[in-house]
Amino acid sequence: MSQNNCIRFAVIINNKGRKIAGGFNPKITPLEKDTQKMEMLFMEIALDLSMKKEFDNSLGTINAIVSYRNKVNIITIPHKDSFMLISSEIGLDPIKIIQIAYQNLRSMKIIKVMTN
Repeated sequence: MSQNNCIRFAVIINNKGRKIAGGFNPKITPLEKDTQKMEMLFMEIALDLSMKKEFDNSLGTINAIVSYRNKVNIITIPHKDSFMLISSEIGLDPIKIIQIAYQNLRSMKIIKVMTN
């Protein structure tokens, strides 16, 4: 997904908030360069998703969450016991990005990456 110049990053995060695959688009300068802050963002989103699962029985499962910010959109898509996190330019249609992400997730085998 990150081949598109309007996708800032696309990562797979486990349920504990740790990145297991993906990263930043090499053609775009990251808005947040502090890796610790990025890790905090991932953990926060993982926690938020796990708390929202409490309502799955009554409201149904979450298909996607879109956070509209002034500089980027953040899209979270649950996938098995992990999730995909996508940051895109604000001009892109989040629904189209979600559709493309689901197509990629169906055909993708997630390989865990070793992190220090």
